Order: sequence, then structure tokens, then C-alpha cells
Amino acid sequence: MTFMEAVSQFLAYKFPFWGVCHLSFVPETRTIYVHCQTPGRRAAILKDAKAIADLDIGVDKFIVIHPGYSYIIIPHIPPRRH
Repeated sequence: MTFMEAVSQFLAYKFPFWGVCHLSFVPETRTIYVHCQTPGRRAAILKDAKAIADLDIGVDKFIVIHPGYSYIIIPHIPPRRH
């Protein structure tokens, strides 16, 4: 199983209500692009921005894309260490 297959399976399990989105990964920048098919799917992902930012899965940022809308950039926020 490739990294992208594992991540897509994980995201589908963790966020099943996102529906169908096309994912692509750029390893050099550790960025996942989420291409939404509808504005509603984009809104569903935006609702989960905090949960996405907290994911510690080897991804530095998620960029959510839907034609005609601004990109949503969700950076990974590492946990605080005390």
C-alpha cells in the first residue's frame, strides 16, 4: 500500500461525510491537495479544519480546491510540548 492509499483510506474513515474528493500528494512539500466536486463538500471540509490541522500523519498542509472559490490552506499544527 502506498502512502497516498493509506492516507486516503484514513481520511475516508475519519471524515466519511466529505463525500467524493480527488486527492493528490506532493512529497517535496508534504502537501495534500483536496479537489472538491461541489461547494458543499468544500464547506464540509472547512468545518473540520481544526481536526485536520491536528492530524499528525506526515502531512505539513492540506490545500482544499474547488473551481471558482479561494483555496483553503490548512497547515499542520504540531502539539505543544511541555
